[in-house]
Amino acid sequence: MPVTHPAPDRLGTIAPDVRVLEIGAGTIKRVPHAVTLDVNPLAAPDVLHDLDVTPYPFPTSSFDIVIAEHVLEHVDQVIRVVEELHRIVAPGGMLLVEVPHFSSANFHTDPTHRHAFSTRSFDYFVEGTTLARYRYSNAFLRKREARIGFEGRSVIQRAIARWANRDPERYERKFAWILPAEKINFVLEVVK
Repeated sequence: MPVTHPAPDRLGTIAPDVRVLEIGAGTIKRVPHAVTLDVNPLAAPDVLHDLDVTPYPFPTSSFDIVIAEHVLEHVDQVIRVVEELHRIVAPGGMLLVEVPHFSSANFHTDPTHRHAFSTRSFDYFVEGTTLARYRYSNAFLRKREARIGFEGRSVIQRAIARWANRDPERYERKFAWILPAEKINFVLEVVK
């Protein structure tokens, strides 16, 4: 079932019949009817599980949407986690991912961060991209969106964000260390 993706600030509007999993959600549940999965028992998740341990305790194609907000930078093996998320999401379902941009000072501040991301980091899973030819995995995704986010909401910061998102590859290659970004929001469709 193809799923339309809500904007990150409208996750609470996801219809109750859409099967949602929030991974690494901590104590914040963005979608009221979502199943939560976390490694931290203090977060009181619905499912207590370590994302680095596969398989996850869900059948294949159990979810329509998986929300991974600031969690993939903490896992040991991103490829293995993406493969497992691909397995548990139904065809046409969505992975809504928010991760730190590689230029973010906050990425380098947190000692538990293992991976930073660029707008092309998931291209290894997207057929037709130059990075997909390396075939690190048989899990395929369709990149619907990769949006660079900046800290703050001033007029200047919004203008920088619009400029950077018009040509993200150029921004990342030439300007990211001069005008650092904070995060990237991905909308990735599961292709099976």
